[in-house]
Formats: sequence, structure tokens, C-alpha cells
Amino acid sequence: MPEDRVAAYLEQLVAGDLDGVLSLFNGDAVIESPLYGQMTAADFYTGLFEDTERSEITPIDTFTSNTDPRRVAVRFRYDWTLANGSPTTFDCVDVIDFDDDWKIARLTIVYDTHPLRSVWAGSR
Repeated sequence: MPEDRVAAYLEQLVAGDLDGVLSLFNGDAVIESPLYGQMTAADFYTGLFEDTERSEITPIDTFTSNTDPRRVAVRFRYDWTLANGSPTTFDCVDVIDFDDDWKIARLTIVYDTHPLRSVWAGSR
């Protein structure tokens, strides 16, 4: 089950489908991003999609927690073209906590922001 949810999440993320992405989250979901900070899923994905011209994701690995089967981490390469046309690429890990209905309750994004901070700041 978590692998299907992770695949659906990555597909909706690449498609830039706000309604599709948000349908995978519960109403209280929180996103923790090293670039955007902590915010609701609706606020985070609205901002992300506004800042994005296009994106590609290359999945690398998916891991399930040893202590909680509802916690999954997915590592992927993110090729991101910002709204101003600036490209950037980085490896990313999203740690996803699912609720009892397999909706995303919390998503923690982990990556090194140093290489892309100046590109992102210049696009805003």
C-alpha cells in the first residue's frame, strides 16, 4: 500500500496537479521543507507549483520504517525548472507519515539547499 501511495504522490507532483496532490493528504497535513519552511499542504503546493515551470523526478529508493509501517522515505533526483526558466537538480528524500486511512499526515523534505538557494531566490 505505501508504495502505491508514494508512486501516486510522485506522479501528481510531476504533473503539477494541485487538486491531485492535495487529494493524497489529510486535512491537517503539514509539510516541512528546508526551502519553504513549515506550512499546510495546500499552501506549500500552491507556492511550489507557482514557482515551477516544469519538473522531472527520477525515483531512486523507497524505504519503510523499522518502527512504523506508516512511515516511508522516498529518495529521488529532482530536476526542477523554476518559473523564470532557471534549471536546478538535486537529490531529495521525502519522509512521509501516513494516517490510518493512508492519507499523508506529514511530509518532511530533506535535501541540501546550498546549491539551489541562489537560483531559487533569484527566481522570486
